[in-house]
Amino acid sequence: YGTIWQSDNDDDGNKGTRINYVMEQGNFGYTDEMTGAGWYARRTNMETEIPFRHWHLNDPGVVPNVLQTGSGSPTGITVYEGTMLPKIFHGQIIHAEPGHNVVRSYPVADAGAGYRAEIVNILEGQHDEWFRPVDVTSAPDGSVFVADWYDPGVGGHQVGDLDRGRIYRLSDDKSSYKLPPMDLSSPNGAITALLNPNTDVRYQGWTALQTFGAQAEPELLVLWSSKNPRHRAQALWLLARLDNKRKHYLVEALTDPDVNIRIAGIRAARQLEPEPLPLVARCVNDTSPQVRRELALTLRSNSSEDAADLWSQLALKHDGEDRWYLEALGIAAEGNWDLYFKTWKLAAASAWNNPAGRDIVWRSRSKLTLPHLAELINESDNNEMLRYFRAFDFHADESKQRVLAGL
Repeated sequence: YGTIWQSDNDDDGNKGTRINYVMEQGNFGYTDEMTGAGWYARRTNMETEIPFRHWHLNDPGVVPNVLQTGSGSPTGITVYEGTMLPKIFHGQIIHAEPGHNVVRSYPVADAGAGYRAEIVNILEGQHDEWFRPVDVTSAPDGSVFVADWYDPGVGGHQVGDLDRGRIYRLSDDKSSYKLPPMDLSSPNGAITALLNPNTDVRYQGWTALQTFGAQAEPELLVLWSSKNPRHRAQALWLLARLDNKRKHYLVEALTDPDVNIRIAGIRAARQLEPEPLPLVARCVNDTSPQVRRELALTLRSNSSEDAADLWSQLALKHDGEDRWYLEALGIAAEGNWDLYFKTWKLAAASAWNNPAGRDIVWRSRSKLTLPHLAELINESDNNEMLRYFRAFDFHADESKQRVLAGL
């Protein structure tokens, strides 16, 4: 569907290892956005727990983590597109964690406009702590290869073994490893390659289908009508590149009953459509916050009044609880905050001061926000007050000093 996942190491020893959904153009809080300071620098409204403080998660403008996994040394990561492993792993992240001698999966579920995940172990070095899995990949037959660094520790460069690195293959039986045949001479054969779980084979199928162009459309349409939504998405990315057919297939995707197909459709429009705004307008009332997240991201860098109006409509649908959605709105408004905030404020009128509106004021970088921050400080309790004082640190307009002096 075009979703990218990433693992990130903490500053060693602080139990802040994490899994992220990479929201396009997002800031993930590695340092203070305004000063570049590290996580340990004192700041207003500093998080109580170090793993959360580590990523500046109380700051406006930081995308949340999907999952914090404590200590560790995250390395290779992939998405498993095969069917040989048990169903819980289908379409899910698989990740090598040498610090804990384990290969894990992180099955994800929707959480508002973002995601949450759980941990399911696949391969553990319970009796040999030198097992250090450092990379994972899907093989063409649907099995999974794991590269084992094999060493007494990670970090510190205290290498204890130079001879016994290993590669494991995880499969559903003990049969020997055999490569399936690949035929790229016809669209049908290229589609078979496109659906392969191995990224190299899949890339070769994709490249061949692009070369076939319109000749591949009939076979791609069969895939587009599949019951497998991931296969349908794979067809969409190619159908949307056909000459004179792009808008037709994008509209079909944006009206599809499957949320993930609609998400893929918006992402394809963002990449391929010179003027995606009319397509955004079609979907602004979509019931899925994840779809609306993608619509918001599509507005970024658009300084037109039409874009500001669409952003305002999306902002009015914020529920006051969904940080993922709020950050998507913030990413969208970057560079156009005064226009977008003014348009939203006119639409919200006197009803702005509710949990959703207070969130938007906290996240906004418009100078028009500053008097509202002062108003919220005056009516807040001591804990909430710190949140709004911290928001002032992200404003550069000189009027900030007058507002603060007035407090």
